[in-house]
Amino acid sequence: MKKLALALAFLLPALASAAGLTGTTVDVRYDFENGAQVFHTLDSVLVGAGTELSCPGAAQICQALTAPTQSLDFGNSSIRYDYSGTGSSFNSIPVNGFTFQSLFDAGTVITGVTLTGSGVTGLDASRVSFSAHTVQVYMGGVSVSGPQASFQLDIQTAPVPEPASAALLLGGLALLAVGRRR
Repeated sequence: MKKLALALAFLLPALASAAGLTGTTVDVRYDFENGAQVFHTLDSVLVGAGTELSCPGAAQICQALTAPTQSLDFGNSSIRYDYSGTGSSFNSIPVNGFTFQSLFDAGTVITGVTLTGSGVTGLDASRVSFSAHTVQVYMGGVSVSGPQASFQLDIQTAPVPEPASAALLLGGLALLAVGRRR
């Protein structure tokens, strides 16, 4: 029994380690369709220390985010939007929002997203959706108040065991069970 416990103590952490965003490349889209004005931006950013995207600036997303100063900062398992200015609102149209893609590697999936913020009116959890590697935020009709407003998405994840690691664990457990019966 001690051998089984020892084997599990060494193998389970390897199966359960979830990777973070730091050091990975994330795709940031902003989609906006308002009659003649249509933007479908795509920026790929390397997540590291400091703010990854800031508007005004050269990033494609700045075509759609035109209010005074807006930025996106990625943490190891979070996304933060900051606004500085006198106040503004996002057009209340069906296509108006952020899509964050390529979040986490294939060995990690998103299991939940928690939204927090201040100075942002109309943004609640019903406007946030996610899948295994993507988070979307619908911004239509949301207003931000000055001089500062922000929201943060804290992303919960779970590891997906690699098939080889899972097979190794099962094989080891089977050998221990056979050895124990003898």
